Amino acid sequence: MKLRFRIKRRDAHSSDGGTLAKGSDYEQFFRYTSGRWIYNEREQMHIRYVSFDVDALKRVAATAADADRCVQMVKTAEGSFNKIFLLTFDNGKKLIAKIPCPLVAPRRLCTASEVATMDYARNILGLPVPCILSWSANADTSEVGAEYILMEHIQGVELRKRMNDFKREATHFVDQLVDVECKFTRYRFSQIGSIYYKEDVSLELQRHPLYAEGVVGGGSDRFRIGPCVDWDIWRGTRSDLAINHGPWPNTLSYIKAIVDIEKRWLSTFAVPRKPRDPFRRPENENVVDAHIRLLDNFLAVIPSMLPPDELCAPVLWHIDLHASNIFVPPEGPPDILGLIDWQGISVRPLFLQATFAACVQYEGDDRITIPPGMAAPMLPSDFESYSEKDKEYLKGQERLAVIHKYYETRVRQRNPLYFSSQTYPHIEHIIPPILGASRTWYEGMHKLRQVLLELQDAWEDIAPGTPFPVSWDTDEIARHRKAYPRLMEYEESIEKVVKALQLEGDGWVTNERYDEVRRQNKDIIRKWKSKELGGPYPFRDGGRSWFLS
Repeated sequence: MKLRFRIKRRDAHSSDGGTLAKGSDYEQFFRYTSGRWIYNEREQMHIRYVSFDVDALKRVAATAADADRCVQMVKTAEGSFNKIFLLTFDNGKKLIAKIPCPLVAPRRLCTASEVATMDYARNILGLPVPCILSWSANADTSEVGAEYILMEHIQGVELRKRMNDFKREATHFVDQLVDVECKFTRYRFSQIGSIYYKEDVSLELQRHPLYAEGVVGGGSDRFRIGPCVDWDIWRGTRSDLAINHGPWPNTLSYIKAIVDIEKRWLSTFAVPRKPRDPFRRPENENVVDAHIRLLDNFLAVIPSMLPPDELCAPVLWHIDLHASNIFVPPEGPPDILGLIDWQGISVRPLFLQATFAACVQYEGDDRITIPPGMAAPMLPSDFESYSEKDKEYLKGQERLAVIHKYYETRVRQRNPLYFSSQTYPHIEHIIPPILGASRTWYEGMHKLRQVLLELQDAWEDIAPGTPFPVSWDTDEIARHRKAYPRLMEYEESIEKVVKALQLEGDGWVTNERYDEVRRQNKDIIRKWKSKELGGPYPFRDGGRSWFLS
């Protein structure tokens, strides 16, 4: 069972030691201060800048904490989507405040859904989710001047601080993690979308039941399914489109909606790059109609390739269970004390939702082999030839790989529906085009086209007796087959730069490394040969950025 690539990306970074504003100087609370970007930095900073009434937030929080006043407010983390603050009060209590950045869209729906989803997960599923004490989804009516969520401060430490030291206690943690995921597959919902309080959706949606027919579960009087808050269908100017964002009755209508949103965005907002633009792509890549035709080809194959109904069941799932979103005690048994970061979590088809939990996914040393099936991970065959220091390192990597395998085994044993969704035949051909359908203008058409061609090669096994529904232009496919290997080499060259400079998303680096990496990047720009390497150097101003697309 392999971890699938996710379009959704989390990039929260801890503020070094926390950022404490002095006096009335709250600008450092509003600005992004936890790192730098080596290109497009002005735009990146802009989409992460959010101002609000700090003193009003302190007053609201003091009331929620039954305190007279807030004595300290520290920015503890921030990413592309949120700023996180730790507030301490004169009665000794502590709360967490979460303020969404402008990149979150639409902030009202996202905030309302996040609060309701956390309430549902905590009180209906019985998961260790922070209790919400106060919130506002309307910046215009909030005295804070921004949407906000105030929640309890979880005791404990992030899992990432203990994970590498796990030995036998790892099984205890994994069993609890699998318990959490079993609760996600317990209930099938009536629609695909996001969870809200009943009063926060339209009267029409209030008339729909929460759960699918025949499913009995708690919360039916309090919660409903409303518009989907998946960022990919709202990002950028997509939020300006007057188009259906859900909910949807089934998987096919959901996928068609993803494509319809992207087609409408392409027709309304996509601007081809000018001929002299160094980042302009060749030939049809700059023609909107070509992208729309490719998406129509994708739509044509979807009805015949979907998994069976039980694997398309609409379920809730926390798709970002990495080691910074899970809290455990600082020592002793690693009980799960808290699960955080529920923003953007939606109800979607099981086969798209369920994914190998990132916190236990082994992606370490290639010398460690993880065989399929029930076999245990293996050290390299020449292990005895390594130095004692290297042996100790590899033994540590083997322990992490064993955690990976134990999780896989327990999922197989205890959550067979989840396991089936990940091992369904040809799932590796079915999921990528769904996740990538809204990214052709950013990534280029070659990836989606290649996936469709691979689908065609496997079509007889996927849909026996059904003709492949796409008729390709012969010249177009000939050009693609010639260009695709070259494009893959180009992407490999870019990946080498990412590793060499230790870049994170969109060229992010720590404050401490910024000047040196910036200097190294200028050297690479001077030496980069676009014709030889297959394309322009991406990490310079004007280049494509994931969060700006």
